[in-house]
Amino acid sequence: MNIGTNIYTLRKEKKITQAQLAEKLGVTEQAISKWENDQCAPDVSLFPMIAEFFGVSIDRLFGYHTSSYNDAVEAIMKSADDSMNTYKEIEIISEGLKKYPNSPDLKIYLAFSLSMINRMSKDEKEKHDAIEKAIKVCKEVVNSCGDIEKVDQALNMLRRIYCEIGEFEKAVDAIERISANGYRQRIVGKAQVLKCRKDYLEHARFTENSLFECYLIMDQLFEQKRIVLLEGKEYEQVLSWCRAHEKLLSIFDEGCEDFFVCHKLWNCEAKAEAYKELGKKEECLQELQTFALLTKYLNQNARAENYQIGLRNPLYFSTIDDLGTQEEFMTTIYFEKLLSKYDSFFDKDENYLNFKNALIK
Repeated sequence: MNIGTNIYTLRKEKKITQAQLAEKLGVTEQAISKWENDQCAPDVSLFPMIAEFFGVSIDRLFGYHTSSYNDAVEAIMKSADDSMNTYKEIEIISEGLKKYPNSPDLKIYLAFSLSMINRMSKDEKEKHDAIEKAIKVCKEVVNSCGDIEKVDQALNMLRRIYCEIGEFEKAVDAIERISANGYRQRIVGKAQVLKCRKDYLEHARFTENSLFECYLIMDQLFEQKRIVLLEGKEYEQVLSWCRAHEKLLSIFDEGCEDFFVCHKLWNCEAKAEAYKELGKKEECLQELQTFALLTKYLNQNARAENYQIGLRNPLYFSTIDDLGTQEEFMTTIYFEKLLSKYDSFFDKDENYLNFKNALIK
């Protein structure tokens, strides 16, 4: 990379315009544009000023050695970790920030260590000053960093700090500014704010709804994974993923054994097919027998309104009253049609014939 490209990249990371950078360096906006378009280079006397402004070394300004920069920051944070002392951590990270003043990782680390002072210290002024500085460095990351992931981390740290000092509205505001990429931080952070605020009714509603949404996402992803593996004829992996999916599907069985029973059936059918393709008759028959047992949970006269989650599984989903019909259901299973796919595989296998005859009866 050349210096013009590096200046452009660093400017974008800092989220400033060419005009703003020009003002800081005492040059024209046109000069910045020419640098970034490789029409000319900055005067050599400006290099230290540019490097200092972006918080990088002159070597990095020229070569943009991202790996060596990251390694240096990692080394500073490891040294802080190894100190096993909060005050020493703050000292080490603060020294690191003198060398790398725009490092979001160092700033977020510093904010965390400073927030620990609020828990440890008995000196109210020390606690107040630590919290103020922690908030300040987090806001610097939020306002100047172009890395969305780091901004999300800083916002989540602000949420943690604001919760600890009882400023819950600011904590919620920080959470709501986290990007879609930080979905997990948004969900867990919101639950933590509600807990700290002791809003237990809303906490129950939010956590149950969020858990169920996460459950749906995982269920659908497992299903997609299973379908693709079957299409790719990767039958051993089909079995492994189906076993994992079964654990997910049984999570809430304590409150409702027939929860998502049709998904259990589809999973069971996939395993039976995989065993058939692998030539494992005994295991295949066992899955078909399990499939038959699961059908007992199906209601021939099922109606959609009977499958509202709060009613189906009140042990876990008592607060969910606005999701409507979430569970797919079947009113009948064409089991004989399913079995016909396996007749030639089992041929005249006695155990299979006895199983099939018992079903017909």
